[in-house]
Amino acid sequence: MKNRKDKTRNRYDYTKGSIGWAITRLSVPMCVEQVIRNIDGVLEIYWIGVLGPNFLAASSLGFMTVLFLRSVGFGVRISGQALIAQRIGAGDSEGASIVAGQTILFLMTYSLVFSVLGLVFSSRLISLLTSDPELIRLGTAYMRAGFMVFIAWEGMFVFSNILRGAGEPGYTLIAMIGGVCVSMIAVPLLIFGAGPVPALGIAGGFLGMGAGRFTGWMVMLYVVASGRSRIRLRPGDLWPRPEVIGRILALAWPVSVQNLLERGANVILLRMLSAFGPFALAAWAIGNRITLIARMPSFGLQGSVRTLVGQNIGAGLPERAARTVKIALAALTAIMAVVSVGLFVFAPEIVVVFGMKGEAAGIGAMALRILSVGLVVESGRRVLSGAFQGCGQTKPPMLVEGIVRWAVQIPAAFVMAVPLGVGPASVWLAIAGSQIVSGAAMLVWFRSWAVNGGLARRSAAIVAEKKAESGRV
Repeated sequence: MKNRKDKTRNRYDYTKGSIGWAITRLSVPMCVEQVIRNIDGVLEIYWIGVLGPNFLAASSLGFMTVLFLRSVGFGVRISGQALIAQRIGAGDSEGASIVAGQTILFLMTYSLVFSVLGLVFSSRLISLLTSDPELIRLGTAYMRAGFMVFIAWEGMFVFSNILRGAGEPGYTLIAMIGGVCVSMIAVPLLIFGAGPVPALGIAGGFLGMGAGRFTGWMVMLYVVASGRSRIRLRPGDLWPRPEVIGRILALAWPVSVQNLLERGANVILLRMLSAFGPFALAAWAIGNRITLIARMPSFGLQGSVRTLVGQNIGAGLPERAARTVKIALAALTAIMAVVSVGLFVFAPEIVVVFGMKGEAAGIGAMALRILSVGLVVESGRRVLSGAFQGCGQTKPPMLVEGIVRWAVQIPAAFVMAVPLGVGPASVWLAIAGSQIVSGAAMLVWFRSWAVNGGLARRSAAIVAEKKAESGRV
């Protein structure tokens, strides 16, 4: 046990030195990782677009449904990352490894169960979103492919969050690069076929991305198993520990509910869009993936803030944690303002690249322009969510997400779509408006909580918990 701790002494300490450098050191690899991780998703949409608008429409239905069902896993991964960061900040590498092992155990079990259920019920799930026989047929094939590689996606992402919590995003970046290189070859190969490889059509898109995710997962598994990470798993760390799993789930359920609310709302919005035909669904597929890529800086900064806040409050440094959030928000605002303007200006040229022509191109450009309006505030909301999560306070983001999505976004979209007859733009306008409202609400809540001593109280509680555990040992 002693050697296990000694090997981590020379690791970079994110609780000391320049905050700007700490954010840069963590967020740049995370941002690059996020961009690289989604390159194959954009390329998948490009290759599916070659097949036609109906294929794009079906992929949007299938992808969003699988994403919705991964919400529980997302919450567990985020809580695992936050707890690992807190343990690392408190100097407890052994405790961090135990949390990592229990997170992996839970998520692998969860993935196996949902893979089987998804394969059985794919056609019924798609039928809830559209009555078009062609979209049901294509969407079912795409969704089943997604469930076939479900465990590979969860495996890669759980190890990615574990390594981020340990403050080692460079390893995940290497794994993502390797995985995307595989996906870039596998996606078109499996969609169109070549030589002995049969053409799988739309299903080949998800299967090709799954091959890349599996590759990234194996790279990160090697990093952890070979002792290169602060996280050094032992067989005993993977044996069920109800008290640790209970702690993870207590922190995870608000994050999971938050994602269920977010992604559930998106599924309902997709159902609304399906009434306007395949061009509207295809515009969603392109607009959603492009804005997802555009938000990558916010995901990278969210992950780095989650780790830095967790480590600093674990080390008893709440003031440093607060300054970290302020600096990250300032940097993000400048970056996302440039990105948003670029998407708005070049929207018509972007959608044409993905096969949207004629009437479809006009709908696609409109969708992308509207969705770009709320990007700055939405990105800030995600960073603030990361700050709350790093503190172990996962309920505020859940409450904001639930109230805004279900009390503002969905009713607004329905009113504009049905009584007012705005058309498919009603959905995109509701999304952009809700992003602005939720971002503003999160900013007010976090600032009020931090000013009134929330960070200091949380830091003191974690330090006291660590001392109590040390006394018991």
